[in-house]
Amino acid sequence: MKFAVSDFDRTLYIDGWISPENIGAMNKWQAAGNLFAIATGRNEASLHGFLENYSLKPDYLILNNGALILDKTGKELFCRTIDDSTAQEVLWFLHGLGDEGSGVSMRKTKVNVLSGSGTTTQKPCRGQVTIDQIHDLKEILQIHRRRKDVLWIKELCARLNAMFPLISAYANVWNGDIVAKGVNKSAAVDWIVRLWGGFDEIRVIGDSANDLQMIKDYGGAAMQQADPEVRAAAAMVVRAVADYLTMT
Repeated sequence: MKFAVSDFDRTLYIDGWISPENIGAMNKWQAAGNLFAIATGRNEASLHGFLENYSLKPDYLILNNGALILDKTGKELFCRTIDDSTAQEVLWFLHGLGDEGSGVSMRKTKVNVLSGSGTTTQKPCRGQVTIDQIHDLKEILQIHRRRKDVLWIKELCARLNAMFPLISAYANVWNGDIVAKGVNKSAAVDWIVRLWGGFDEIRVIGDSANDLQMIKDYGGAAMQQADPEVRAAAAMVVRAVADYLTMT
């Protein structure tokens, strides 16, 4: 049995859609008796609509950069949250950096923490809180910061990693994704591999810094539009997920 793991945004989901070519390759991969997983920085709610719209049925979902793993029925298999006090310290630090606000993903919901001027660059969600209300936020899987400045996000993540020893921050294009230390997509793949007792072959593919460790550890592929450091670390560069899944 083989196991394939694909990043979602800019890898499987490109320019607003998942191509029929990719869907067909995924279905063929699973029909041959292999397993397929999506590994993403998104939370469960953010991904759910895409799965329904495209009738996708991955065997596993690796969510919030590995903080949460679900099986194909939606059953929780693994969950790792950020220490509550550390999460509050990070949110207070981010609050002082500008008017972007922050997003906070928990197991069943997401809220936006508004900036001091009451604004946020996060996508709308069901809940909004002020910085003075963050003490009520518990069991945080991931904190998000968004700014349309790739260099600023990379520098922010480097700064966060230096300042807070209990978190890992990943630069994901315009998004800084902050999770508990040791949480990453590669560790999530490791967990699934141990669950199954190993596979005949493991293929992983992605495009951004949050895919880098997974690609390094598993000799994976990078998309053509991947970040330079990701392409440099990959065993190969491909045009589409479908090309990678259909290689013999």
